[in-house]
Amino acid sequence: MMSMDVPSDSQERSRDRERDQASMAVQVRGLVKSFGSGETTVTVLKGIDLDVYFGELLLLVGESGGGKTTLLSAIAGILDVDAGDLDVLGASLAKMSASTRTSFRGRTMGFIYQQFNLLPALTAAENVAVPLLIQGSRKNEAIRRARLMLERVGLGDRTEFLPKNLSGGQQQRVAIARALVNEPQLLVCDEPTAALDGPNGQKIMELIRDVGRASDRCVIVVTHDSRIFQFGDRMAELTDGRIVGIHPIQKEAIA
Repeated sequence: MMSMDVPSDSQERSRDRERDQASMAVQVRGLVKSFGSGETTVTVLKGIDLDVYFGELLLLVGESGGGKTTLLSAIAGILDVDAGDLDVLGASLAKMSASTRTSFRGRTMGFIYQQFNLLPALTAAENVAVPLLIQGSRKNEAIRRARLMLERVGLGDRTEFLPKNLSGGQQQRVAIARALVNEPQLLVCDEPTAALDGPNGQKIMELIRDVGRASDRCVIVVTHDSRIFQFGDRMAELTDGRIVGIHPIQKEAIA
């Protein structure tokens, strides 16, 4: 009689952990970040634990000053932390040199921040093409892809405009197009709809959500805008430097 090996409970748990690890885009453990020194030290992140998975859009919400933007900057590798472990897309940021981390960000991440950071002497298309040029794309190809992305955010007729000739909402959409043009594995967004009206905010969030739906990508969005909660898969709430709750978003309740 042929015998069959039945996996033990511990083996099943081990396999579950391996599957979780394989699907995890960002893993944060015990993250601590302070600013200042001595009596003026302010601890902004107080032992953050957080997992973000491929294929999801995670919303970071909570009171102003709670640490959301600081956490986002740490995950993006822009800000050094005082303690804790931070693995992003299978790599440990703490083990990278500054130059390696910069290169890693350029290859794998896209950024949407409240400050648009557009280059004033460049047209909208040229601004959007910058990440592609940094990665070595030919200028003609980079501009072509930039124009296509500007069409997707509703600015196909503004590709040759300088930032000073665009409204605040239009500049925001140029910044969003720039973040999406290189199809990043990790997209981090700080209040991406803050300068947009309802219809344009919805259109932009649809684009951002589509990025996160790919099985090898994910999106993290800091927001106070309840109008866009419907686009998230899970919500993590930060209060006073700590995550006080993480839960799936019930789309029916929002609708």
